[in-house]
Amino acid sequence: MNNSSYLYSHQASLVVNKQVVPLNKRKTTLGRNLENDLVFHEALLSREHAEIILEGKQYVLYDMQSTGGTYVNGKKIIRCVLNSGDLIALANIQIMFINNKSSLVDKSYGVTQSLGELPHES
Repeated sequence: MNNSSYLYSHQASLVVNKQVVPLNKRKTTLGRNLENDLVFHEALLSREHAEIILEGKQYVLYDMQSTGGTYVNGKKIIRCVLNSGDLIALANIQIMFINNKSSLVDKSYGVTQSLGELPHES
């Protein structure tokens, strides 16, 4: 499988300030340093605050020994496997992780079953 189709099958994104940012690299870095993939101009963030790494089929968030800490769903983390809908907080910046894996979407179609014919009222 070539790299582009591999990344396509693992589409995930971050929602930051109403903007959707696709995670199209194996490692995405976040912080104040201009060399990060996602740069935030926020004094409370560390220069290299956190990173998200695609490990196998999971996205894992790592705190990079930041001063202010990294939080997922209100809990301080050092390392955390991300699930779609998780809320990430870096200082006062709120980010939502969205994972749109096609395999998960396909599986969800099989969960709901048809109700069949509903009885008609007379």
